[in-house]
Amino acid sequence: MRNIISVGIITQGGDIIYLTSRILLKTDENTSQILTIMAKAYQNEVNNLLQLYIQNKHPVYVSYGDFCTFIPFWSRAMVVQDAKDIFKHVQKFNNPKLKLKAPQCCWHQPNFRITNNELEIQVGGRFGIGDTLKLPIMAEPYQQRYLKMELGKLTIHPYKQWWAAEFNVKVPEKPRSLSTKRMGIDLGIKVPAVAYTDDGKIRFFGNGREARFRRNAFYAKLTELQKKEDYRRIKELNHGLYRWEITQCHILSSQLIQFALEQNVGVLCVEQLHGIGKREVKHSRDKRDLNQWSYYRLIDNLRYKARREGLRVVFVNPRNTSKRCPQCGRLNTPDKRFYHCVCGFRCHRDLVGAMNIVHAPESGPVAG
Repeated sequence: MRNIISVGIITQGGDIIYLTSRILLKTDENTSQILTIMAKAYQNEVNNLLQLYIQNKHPVYVSYGDFCTFIPFWSRAMVVQDAKDIFKHVQKFNNPKLKLKAPQCCWHQPNFRITNNELEIQVGGRFGIGDTLKLPIMAEPYQQRYLKMELGKLTIHPYKQWWAAEFNVKVPEKPRSLSTKRMGIDLGIKVPAVAYTDDGKIRFFGNGREARFRRNAFYAKLTELQKKEDYRRIKELNHGLYRWEITQCHILSSQLIQFALEQNVGVLCVEQLHGIGKREVKHSRDKRDLNQWSYYRLIDNLRYKARREGLRVVFVNPRNTSKRCPQCGRLNTPDKRFYHCVCGFRCHRDLVGAMNIVHAPESGPVAG
């Protein structure tokens, strides 16, 4: 089983990128029982405090001494913070039914530390094991690199039959690249990505046929389960497709950034698309593929990974990028996957898009 659950972006601000990394923990029966007690106590206290806020229509002061003794003392500040955060959503959406649904427990530095592949957390000496609890972690090499950086909030929660630790990691940005070399990226469904640099380097990324095959297999299985009314399997199937799409977005964005670094590119150009799901298409299968296309997730991954490497991402006007001939400027309608122009220029239609994106005018704010 993979040790990595996910590595994704939380937010960006200033000159620091905040990532979250989730790592599985090795636990025995005794430590699992201790974590279960703390996580459920934490969940109950957050929800009890939230109800108190809702009744008073504003946050009220509660002494740390009134909290459950199974919650470590320094984690009680996190109880208050989580209750306030959920209360803000209650007010924003006018929904008093919101609550902390999953058991968990949180720590802030310096109430935990990692040494020799062991996570050491403060438990307050209430379980007959002293003030701290040591939990072996299962981290892959690139996650070990994150764990050596500055860590923020730690959240421990159950994950299937395991326990997982989520770390907020502050990743310092690299200095902004001084290169003015540009790379156009044409994103699509049949061809996930095509990159073209302004000095003529070309690369195709991803496999659109594989993605369509997986989605077709998914919908065939989904139809079968819906007839059987097996809702548990339907939920598992939906989660499986979602995780696969997230993984593909991470792989594709990482490959694009790696190619840009190899070619000494300083600026990445992508189309600024709006209303993708509202576009009219001829066939229902194409409509389904368009709705399932993870364009915005891929763009988010590309932006934060580019920023982490000191690269800029700019959005360009997508008008006629797939129709304009890069050689003579005439507008032509592509014939299936190939582009032909009366001037004699011939090329793959997605590559034509990438070539035009490099020189297209910028639209909207610069990203990263």
